[in-house]
Amino acid sequence: MTVVKISGFTFIRNGVELGYPFVPSIRSLLPLCDEIIVNVPRSTDHTLETIKAIGDSKIRVIESSWDEKLRRDGLALSHHTNLALRECAGDWCVYIQGDEVLHEDTVPVMRAAMERELNNPAVQGLLVDYTHFYGSYWTCVYSFGWYYQEVRVVRGDPNIRSCGDAQGFRTAAGQKLRVRKSGGRYFHYGHALKADLAERKLRNLSSLYHDDAGVKAEVCRRPPRFYDDDQKVRQFDGRHPAVMHDIVAAADWTYTSRNPLIRFRRDYFWEDIALIVKRCTGLTLGVHRNYRLIK
Repeated sequence: MTVVKISGFTFIRNGVELGYPFVPSIRSLLPLCDEIIVNVPRSTDHTLETIKAIGDSKIRVIESSWDEKLRRDGLALSHHTNLALRECAGDWCVYIQGDEVLHEDTVPVMRAAMERELNNPAVQGLLVDYTHFYGSYWTCVYSFGWYYQEVRVVRGDPNIRSCGDAQGFRTAAGQKLRVRKSGGRYFHYGHALKADLAERKLRNLSSLYHDDAGVKAEVCRRPPRFYDDDQKVRQFDGRHPAVMHDIVAAADWTYTSRNPLIRFRRDYFWEDIALIVKRCTGLTLGVHRNYRLIK
Protein backbone atom coordinates (compact mmCIF):
# COMPACT_ATOMS: atom_id res chain seq x y z
CA MET A 1 0.00 0.00 0.00
CA THR A 2 1.34 3.42 -1.01
CA VAL A 3 1.84 5.81 1.89
CA VAL A 4 1.23 9.38 0.82
CA LYS A 5 1.41 12.54 2.92
CA ILE A 6 -1.19 15.13 2.00
CA SER A 7 -1.10 18.80 2.95
CA GLY A 8 -4.04 21.16 2.64
CA PHE A 9 -3.52 24.90 2.28
CA THR A 10 -5.55 28.08 2.00
CA PHE A 11 -5.63 31.70 3.04
CA ILE A 12 -8.49 33.80 4.34
CA ARG A 13 -8.72 37.46 5.28
CA ASN A 14 -11.80 39.11 6.81
CA GLY A 15 -13.78 35.95 6.15
CA VAL A 16 -16.29 36.68 8.94
CA GLU A 17 -17.08 40.15 7.63
CA LEU A 18 -17.44 38.91 4.06
CA GLY A 19 -19.63 35.94 4.93
CA TYR A 20 -17.31 33.29 3.49
CA PRO A 21 -18.03 29.69 4.56
CA PHE A 22 -14.36 29.34 5.46
CA VAL A 23 -14.88 27.14 8.51
CA PRO A 24 -16.75 24.44 6.52
CA SER A 25 -14.16 24.91 3.78
CA ILE A 26 -11.28 24.10 6.14
CA ARG A 27 -13.22 21.31 7.86
CA SER A 28 -13.95 19.65 4.53
CA LEU A 29 -10.21 18.98 4.06
CA LEU A 30 -9.69 17.36 7.47
CA PRO A 31 -10.68 13.79 6.39
CA LEU A 32 -8.28 13.99 3.43
CA CYS A 33 -5.22 15.80 4.75
CA ASP A 34 -2.51 15.09 7.29
CA GLU A 35 -1.97 18.79 7.87
CA ILE A 36 -3.71 22.01 6.82
CA ILE A 37 -1.82 25.29 6.53
CA VAL A 38 -4.04 28.36 6.90
CA ASN A 39 -2.51 31.73 6.15
CA VAL A 40 -4.40 34.60 7.81
CA PRO A 41 -3.26 38.01 6.56
CA ARG A 42 -3.89 40.88 8.94
CA SER A 43 -7.68 41.12 9.27
CA THR A 44 -10.07 43.64 10.79
CA ASP A 45 -12.58 41.08 12.06
CA HIS A 46 -12.42 37.84 14.08
CA THR A 47 -11.23 35.54 11.29
CA LEU A 48 -8.05 34.52 13.11
CA GLU A 49 -9.85 33.66 16.35
CA THR A 50 -12.56 31.77 14.46
CA ILE A 51 -10.02 29.55 12.70
CA LYS A 52 -8.13 28.84 15.91
CA ALA A 53 -11.44 27.90 17.56
CA ILE A 54 -11.86 24.97 15.13
CA GLY A 55 -9.44 23.28 17.49
CA ASP A 56 -8.07 20.51 15.30
CA SER A 57 -4.40 19.55 15.71
CA LYS A 58 -4.01 19.13 11.93
CA ILE A 59 -4.52 22.86 11.41
CA ARG A 60 -1.51 25.15 11.57
CA VAL A 61 -2.18 28.87 11.34
CA ILE A 62 0.38 31.30 10.04
CA GLU A 63 -0.08 35.06 10.15
CA SER A 64 1.11 37.52 7.52
CA SER A 65 1.01 41.21 6.75
CA TRP A 66 -1.30 42.79 4.17
CA ASP A 67 0.47 44.83 1.52
CA GLU A 68 -1.72 47.43 -0.19
CA LYS A 69 0.93 47.71 -2.93
CA LEU A 70 -0.33 44.38 -4.28
CA ARG A 71 -3.67 46.02 -5.05
CA ARG A 72 -3.54 45.26 -8.77
CA ASP A 73 -4.45 42.34 -11.02
CA GLY A 74 -5.42 40.21 -8.03
CA LEU A 75 -1.76 39.53 -7.25
CA ALA A 76 -2.40 39.60 -3.51
CA LEU A 77 -4.38 36.40 -3.94
CA SER A 78 -1.55 34.34 -5.43
CA HIS A 79 0.99 35.94 -3.08
CA HIS A 80 -0.88 34.83 0.03
CA THR A 81 -1.70 31.44 -1.48
CA ASN A 82 2.02 30.87 -2.04
CA LEU A 83 2.85 31.86 1.53
CA ALA A 84 0.69 28.93 2.65
CA LEU A 85 1.91 26.57 -0.08
CA ARG A 86 5.57 26.97 0.84
CA GLU A 87 4.79 25.78 4.39
CA CYS A 88 3.33 22.49 3.15
CA ALA A 89 5.32 19.32 3.84
CA GLY A 90 3.16 16.86 1.89
CA ASP A 91 3.85 14.81 -1.20
CA TRP A 92 0.68 16.42 -2.56
CA CYS A 93 -0.77 19.80 -1.61
CA VAL A 94 -4.52 20.39 -1.82
CA TYR A 95 -5.62 24.00 -2.31
CA ILE A 96 -9.04 25.28 -1.34
CA GLN A 97 -10.38 28.81 -1.38
CA GLY A 98 -12.53 30.25 1.38
CA ASP A 99 -15.78 29.92 -0.59
CA GLU A 100 -15.10 26.35 -1.80
CA VAL A 101 -16.01 23.13 0.01
CA LEU A 102 -14.86 19.60 -0.80
CA HIS A 103 -17.69 17.06 -0.88
CA GLU A 104 -16.93 14.22 1.51
CA ASP A 105 -18.26 11.60 -0.92
CA THR A 106 -15.28 12.23 -3.19
CA VAL A 107 -12.53 12.05 -0.55
CA PRO A 108 -11.73 8.32 -1.06
CA VAL A 109 -11.34 8.56 -4.84
CA MET A 110 -9.31 11.75 -4.50
CA ARG A 111 -6.91 10.08 -2.08
CA ALA A 112 -6.68 7.06 -4.38
CA ALA A 113 -5.69 9.31 -7.28
CA MET A 114 -2.87 10.85 -5.24
CA GLU A 115 -1.64 7.40 -4.22
CA ARG A 116 -1.82 6.16 -7.80
CA GLU A 117 0.12 9.10 -9.27
CA LEU A 118 2.61 9.58 -6.42
CA ASN A 119 5.50 7.92 -8.24
CA ASN A 120 4.63 9.27 -11.68
CA PRO A 121 6.63 12.52 -12.01
CA ALA A 122 4.93 13.29 -15.33
CA VAL A 123 1.83 14.26 -13.34
CA GLN A 124 2.37 17.63 -11.68
CA GLY A 125 -1.18 18.22 -10.50
CA LEU A 126 -4.72 16.96 -10.33
CA LEU A 127 -8.05 18.47 -11.34
CA VAL A 128 -11.20 18.68 -9.27
CA ASP A 129 -14.71 19.04 -10.69
CA TYR A 130 -16.82 22.07 -9.81
CA THR A 131 -20.43 22.83 -9.06
CA HIS A 132 -20.96 26.60 -9.03
CA PHE A 133 -23.99 27.92 -7.16
CA TYR A 134 -25.56 31.17 -8.28
CA GLY A 135 -28.06 33.35 -6.43
CA SER A 136 -28.89 30.69 -3.85
CA TYR A 137 -27.83 27.33 -2.48
CA TRP A 138 -30.38 25.55 -4.67
CA THR A 139 -29.58 26.95 -8.11
CA CYS A 140 -26.35 26.00 -9.86
CA VAL A 141 -24.77 27.38 -13.01
CA TYR A 142 -25.24 25.58 -16.30
CA SER A 143 -23.67 28.10 -18.59
CA PHE A 144 -21.06 29.13 -21.12
CA GLY A 145 -17.83 30.61 -19.77
CA TRP A 146 -17.64 29.13 -16.25
CA TYR A 147 -14.85 26.69 -15.37
CA TYR A 148 -16.04 23.21 -14.47
CA GLN A 149 -12.61 21.78 -13.67
CA GLU A 150 -9.52 23.41 -12.17
CA VAL A 151 -6.17 22.41 -10.67
CA ARG A 152 -6.56 22.17 -6.92
CA VAL A 153 -3.95 19.49 -6.14
CA VAL A 154 -0.28 20.10 -6.88
CA ARG A 155 2.81 18.06 -6.25
CA GLY A 156 4.96 19.17 -3.31
CA ASP A 157 7.49 20.80 -5.58
CA PRO A 158 9.06 24.26 -4.97
CA ASN A 159 8.97 24.79 -8.74
CA ILE A 160 5.16 24.92 -8.65
CA ARG A 161 3.36 28.02 -7.48
CA SER A 162 0.06 29.85 -7.56
CA CYS A 163 -0.07 32.48 -10.29
CA GLY A 164 -1.99 35.63 -11.18
CA ASP A 165 -5.14 35.95 -9.12
CA ALA A 166 -4.80 32.39 -7.74
CA GLN A 167 -7.15 30.86 -10.29
CA GLY A 168 -4.56 28.18 -11.03
CA PHE A 169 -0.94 27.08 -10.82
CA ARG A 170 2.10 27.22 -13.09
CA THR A 171 5.76 26.31 -12.93
CA ALA A 172 8.27 28.97 -11.95
CA ALA A 173 8.95 29.39 -15.68
CA GLY A 174 5.26 30.06 -16.34
CA GLN A 175 4.43 26.71 -17.93
CA LYS A 176 1.04 25.07 -17.53
CA LEU A 177 1.03 21.99 -15.31
CA ARG A 178 0.58 18.48 -16.67
CA VAL A 179 -2.44 17.09 -14.85
CA ARG A 180 -4.91 14.25 -14.53
CA LYS A 181 -8.36 14.09 -12.99
CA SER A 182 -8.66 13.40 -9.27
CA GLY A 183 -12.35 12.54 -9.05
CA GLY A 184 -12.77 15.17 -6.32
CA ARG A 185 -15.66 17.62 -6.38
CA TYR A 186 -15.66 21.14 -5.02
CA PHE A 187 -18.83 23.10 -4.36
CA HIS A 188 -18.27 26.81 -5.03
CA TYR A 189 -20.51 29.05 -2.93
CA GLY A 190 -19.04 32.48 -3.66
CA HIS A 191 -22.00 33.44 -5.85
CA ALA A 192 -24.63 31.97 -3.54
CA LEU A 193 -24.27 34.49 -0.72
CA LYS A 194 -27.14 36.68 0.41
CA ALA A 195 -27.30 39.78 -1.79
CA ASP A 196 -25.87 42.23 0.78
CA LEU A 197 -22.93 39.93 1.53
CA ALA A 198 -22.41 39.29 -2.17
CA GLU A 199 -22.09 43.03 -2.76
CA ARG A 200 -19.67 43.36 0.15
CA LYS A 201 -17.62 40.51 -1.28
CA LEU A 202 -17.59 42.18 -4.72
CA ARG A 203 -16.33 45.45 -3.25
CA ASN A 204 -13.54 43.62 -1.45
CA LEU A 205 -12.52 41.48 -4.43
CA SER A 206 -12.69 44.40 -6.87
CA SER A 207 -10.36 46.38 -4.63
CA LEU A 208 -7.65 43.83 -5.46
CA TYR A 209 -7.93 44.71 -9.16
CA HIS A 210 -9.06 48.36 -9.31
CA ASP A 211 -8.67 51.73 -7.65
CA ASP A 212 -11.57 53.22 -5.69
CA ALA A 213 -13.24 54.59 -8.83
CA GLY A 214 -12.99 51.19 -10.49
CA VAL A 215 -14.54 49.48 -7.48
CA LYS A 216 -17.46 51.92 -7.51
CA ALA A 217 -17.99 51.29 -11.23
CA GLU A 218 -18.02 47.52 -10.70
CA VAL A 219 -20.66 47.77 -7.97
CA CYS A 220 -22.80 50.23 -9.94
CA ARG A 221 -23.03 47.77 -12.80
CA ARG A 222 -24.91 45.30 -10.62
CA PRO A 223 -28.74 45.15 -10.84
CA PRO A 224 -30.89 46.34 -7.90
CA ARG A 225 -31.08 42.86 -6.34
CA PHE A 226 -27.37 42.31 -7.13
CA TYR A 227 -27.65 39.00 -9.01
CA ASP A 228 -28.25 38.96 -12.77
CA ASP A 229 -31.84 37.97 -13.43
CA ASP A 230 -30.99 35.99 -16.58
CA GLN A 231 -28.16 33.70 -15.48
CA LYS A 232 -28.44 30.20 -16.93
CA VAL A 233 -29.07 27.96 -13.93
CA ARG A 234 -30.77 24.71 -13.10
CA GLN A 235 -32.21 23.51 -9.83
CA PHE A 236 -29.78 21.62 -7.62
CA ASP A 237 -31.34 18.40 -6.39
CA GLY A 238 -28.21 16.80 -4.98
CA ARG A 239 -26.79 16.77 -1.47
CA HIS A 240 -24.58 19.52 -0.10
CA PRO A 241 -21.42 18.62 1.83
CA ALA A 242 -22.28 17.65 5.40
CA VAL A 243 -20.19 20.53 6.81
CA MET A 244 -22.47 22.99 4.98
CA HIS A 245 -25.72 21.60 6.40
CA ASP A 246 -26.38 24.30 9.00
CA ILE A 247 -25.52 27.20 6.68
CA VAL A 248 -27.72 25.89 3.87
CA ALA A 249 -30.59 25.11 6.24
CA ALA A 250 -30.53 28.68 7.60
CA ALA A 251 -30.58 30.35 4.17
CA ASP A 252 -33.82 32.25 3.59
CA TRP A 253 -33.30 33.63 0.06
CA THR A 254 -34.04 32.18 -3.37
CA TYR A 255 -33.12 32.92 -6.95
CA THR A 256 -35.18 32.63 -10.11
CA SER A 257 -33.86 33.28 -13.60
CA ARG A 258 -36.05 34.69 -16.36
CA ASN A 259 -33.72 33.02 -18.86
CA PRO A 260 -34.64 29.50 -19.99
CA LEU A 261 -31.66 27.28 -20.70
CA ILE A 262 -32.21 27.48 -24.46
CA ARG A 263 -33.34 30.82 -25.90
CA PHE A 264 -31.78 31.28 -29.38
CA ARG A 265 -31.75 35.05 -29.26
CA ARG A 266 -28.84 37.14 -30.43
CA ASP A 267 -27.49 37.90 -26.95
CA TYR A 268 -27.51 34.22 -25.97
CA PHE A 269 -26.78 32.45 -29.26
CA TRP A 270 -23.27 31.16 -28.51
CA GLU A 271 -24.22 30.23 -24.96
CA ASP A 272 -27.09 28.18 -26.34
CA ILE A 273 -24.85 26.43 -28.87
CA ALA A 274 -22.31 25.64 -26.14
CA LEU A 275 -25.07 24.28 -23.91
CA ILE A 276 -26.41 22.00 -26.65
CA VAL A 277 -22.88 20.66 -27.28
CA LYS A 278 -22.45 20.05 -23.54
CA ARG A 279 -25.77 18.19 -23.31
CA CYS A 280 -25.00 16.01 -26.34
CA THR A 281 -21.30 15.31 -25.84
CA GLY A 282 -20.36 16.33 -22.31
CA LEU A 283 -17.79 18.79 -23.70
CA THR A 284 -17.64 22.26 -22.17
CA LEU A 285 -16.83 25.06 -24.63
CA GLY A 286 -15.70 28.60 -23.92
CA VAL A 287 -13.44 27.76 -20.97
CA HIS A 288 -9.76 28.68 -20.89
CA ARG A 289 -7.80 25.68 -19.63
CA ASN A 290 -5.10 26.68 -17.24
CA TYR A 291 -3.45 23.24 -17.49
CA ARG A 292 -2.44 20.45 -19.85
CA LEU A 293 -4.58 17.35 -19.41
CA ILE A 294 -2.66 14.13 -20.01
CA LYS A 295 -4.19 10.70 -20.57
